[in-house]
Amino acid sequence: MARWDEILSLPVQSPPNIEFSAADIVWSRVEGWRETMDKLALIPFSRVNDFVRGESNNKDCPTRFHVEARRRRSPEMANKLKVDGILEYILYWCSFGPDDHRKGGVVRPSRTYCTKRKTPAGRPNTKRGCVCHFIVKRLIAEPSVALVIYNQDKHVDKKGLPCHGLQDTKSVGTSAMFAPCISDELRLQIMSLLYVGVPVETIMQRHTEAVEKQGGPSNRDDLLTHRYVRRLERKIRRSTYELDPNDGISSNMWVEMHRDHVFFYEDFSDSEPFVLGIQTDWQLQQMIQFGNRSVIASDSRFGTNKLKYSVYSLLVFDSKRNAIPVAWIITARFSSGEIHRWMRSLYDRIRSKDPTWKLGGFIVDDPLADVNVIREVFQCSILISFWRVRHSWHKNLMNKCSDIGMQVEVSTRLGEIVSNICRDRDSLDSFHDFIEDFVDCLDFLDYFKGVWFPKLGAWTNILKSLPLASTEVSSAIECYHNQLKLRLLNEKDSNIYQRADWLVDKLGTKVHSYYWLDEYSGKDNFARYWKDEWKCGLTAWRRALDILDSDVVFDGNSATVVHPSNPRHVHLVLIPGSEFAICDCNWSKMGNLCEHVIKSNKIYHQNRSNSLSTSMFQYKRTLMNLLKCPPHNSLLRDHAISLAASVQAQLNSLFAQEFCASRTGKSVPLEERVTAEPTSTSNKAPNNVNDVLNKNQEAPLENFSIAGASIQPTEKSSAGFMAAEEQISAGKASESLYMEGPSLDSRVYQQLHSSRDGMLVDDNINEVAITKKMKKVDQSSMECFQSVTEYGVTEGLAKDKCGRNFSDVHERRTDVGDSCAPSKPSASIVVAESHSIGDEKTEISTTVDDSFCDANGLNDPAYHGNGVAYCSRIIEEPSSDFRQANIVKFESADVKVCMDIDVLRSEEKVCDNGDNVEVY
Repeated sequence: MARWDEILSLPVQSPPNIEFSAADIVWSRVEGWRETMDKLALIPFSRVNDFVRGESNNKDCPTRFHVEARRRRSPEMANKLKVDGILEYILYWCSFGPDDHRKGGVVRPSRTYCTKRKTPAGRPNTKRGCVCHFIVKRLIAEPSVALVIYNQDKHVDKKGLPCHGLQDTKSVGTSAMFAPCISDELRLQIMSLLYVGVPVETIMQRHTEAVEKQGGPSNRDDLLTHRYVRRLERKIRRSTYELDPNDGISSNMWVEMHRDHVFFYEDFSDSEPFVLGIQTDWQLQQMIQFGNRSVIASDSRFGTNKLKYSVYSLLVFDSKRNAIPVAWIITARFSSGEIHRWMRSLYDRIRSKDPTWKLGGFIVDDPLADVNVIREVFQCSILISFWRVRHSWHKNLMNKCSDIGMQVEVSTRLGEIVSNICRDRDSLDSFHDFIEDFVDCLDFLDYFKGVWFPKLGAWTNILKSLPLASTEVSSAIECYHNQLKLRLLNEKDSNIYQRADWLVDKLGTKVHSYYWLDEYSGKDNFARYWKDEWKCGLTAWRRALDILDSDVVFDGNSATVVHPSNPRHVHLVLIPGSEFAICDCNWSKMGNLCEHVIKSNKIYHQNRSNSLSTSMFQYKRTLMNLLKCPPHNSLLRDHAISLAASVQAQLNSLFAQEFCASRTGKSVPLEERVTAEPTSTSNKAPNNVNDVLNKNQEAPLENFSIAGASIQPTEKSSAGFMAAEEQISAGKASESLYMEGPSLDSRVYQQLHSSRDGMLVDDNINEVAITKKMKKVDQSSMECFQSVTEYGVTEGLAKDKCGRNFSDVHERRTDVGDSCAPSKPSASIVVAESHSIGDEKTEISTTVDDSFCDANGLNDPAYHGNGVAYCSRIIEEPSSDFRQANIVKFESADVKVCMDIDVLRSEEKVCDNGDNVEVY
């Protein structure tokens, strides 16, 4: 029992790599059978395949591990409560063993082969007596953990000599130098090409050309044979989706055959519908790569009109901003109570592969989506995409209303209603007025009232509570939706759409192959075999970037856009700047977002300073809400006080040292100890820096209070004071005080927390009012700067810590080209990662209103404790030392705000690129 106590006390190791080997694990030695010492470790059972693949990709001895023996306890068998009880036992052995078919080798009697056999089982020609193997045990005590026993980790034969790989001199020039079979990546590439219709001869021709170009074979993949490719092609041709005449039984058989590709499955029952979650290994890798610290979008209602079971797609965006499906969920219906059934399983699957994976934002396209479940599982902010509604309205308006003038009026009105609802200026009543005003457009109104009017209440509520995703995201989701329609719904027999086994089989094979080839770098070599469903062009947003700004000409309420590939082809865009702009191109008439509308809208917003897209308006409004917080609940106030107290503590440590030196005639090293004390009602902010400094010089060795902090000088050793190695000159220290924004002058304090009503005009951002207010702050800070420089401080600043709950303050040097201080070449900019002053005595906290938190996802634990740093000017991009601060820089006129709010960083990624916002 002592052995198992020691084993179960070992830590469960899960390296962050997608695949890991024995070199990535810390192994332990535990006494085993027959007084031997076993080399073992604990890993998650769900990551056993990752360990097997990592061990197979050994550079010195490339190989494959096969299951030599397996024992599994029957589910009907009662599990005995034993510490050493085993649920599953798996023996993995190197594919070059254990038999030895070399001359003089030993072959087990049960593994004799007939020399005339056409397809020798187990590839006996590759057996070279390798003894490398390991054992995996799944314990009853810990079913989620796998015990790996790896005693024979060397690829040698029974004589202890290398038997394959680069270390075996006898294998040079033979296939034993490489792995016994091709890699999974090459096999997936061949299968994908075969599924989309590329001939076997073409695949082998391209492969042979690539091997000759690199100068000969260098790994096992270069030894691909025509026979192997032909065998895969025959396997695909003979396969069928209908494994059983009964649809339910056939689907269940498919799930049993593809367990590795299923992350959630619930069969038909009386109370619950059929639910199947599909995610291949490649999709999992894409989700980990492109979804980490980024956004995931959903396409929740594909195939609701044709398919028996609709498809819910989860999408990530690659470096080219193309949507990649990373999971498909198939079920009979999707409602607010269905997402929780599979979303937690998907999240656990990802975290088991990469424990550090974290989602930045989730985009929904259904007003009935369970936002609380999504936020609880992924702990991220939620956004709403309006592309589906816009597509449907625009398409039916073009088809049901032939009058161009009426189309323009209806589109303009709908755009204004949606924009006003997102900006909290309108409500559901505006749609009632819309129906009364356009009674002449009868066909469209019948469609609008019959299909959308019952849903408008839910859409109005979700648009008011969640930020709106940008046009770039909408164009990517729309492009994916149209591609999936071409690749999936192209069968001649429409009755086949009513079978679930056909749907899951085609998604996991042919459709998956199309999206894998979209990311394949060598797909251009097979361009002659491209079909409509294989072609993957750029999104409308990416195509709009190819149009020059000079090719867009505005004329009143319309704009002409010259096509980049054909200058003679000009498109007319009506009501540019609106989300419901109308273009005369065929793609737009089908209800889709076209590049002409996107480009004209972008130029329209750039040329008009007071015109913002809806998503950009919501982003800037989020910044303004932080400035509009009440004084007792203001992040900006917390930062100003913490920064002022920190700088003041450093200044007083310097003056205390100077006073002690003047009294005693020699320098006595001191270190300031700053402790937080309750701020009495009689304590007021100092009038200016001069009063503070004079007060400190009158009683330098006694306790004195600054901004509620008691400064108590105490004698310390010389090493204690000199521990602050970062010292700056007096002029640079004063300039740092000026550059940091909030100074110690009470006039700056009053201006920062005075009424901010002038910053908004009819809920619009008043840039002029903000600029004037910041200039006043800069002027007051300059006066403080001049007051401090009169004392001629020459000593360095010590890094002291306040008794309040301040975080470490980072300091860096940067060149400053500020017009207010042209003679000062450099400054020290201080950025605090967290500035909570929420101690019980002062009762100051760094939170915002609950309603604002709920609407923007700030109530998540991941966002608590973040602070706000405000600077009047920041010239240089922060260095790599500040990457953990997640700073967002927002430029508007002469004002730049630095935010340390992750939700703003994630929301910025889906804002229109036409506005001057950048993340670093």
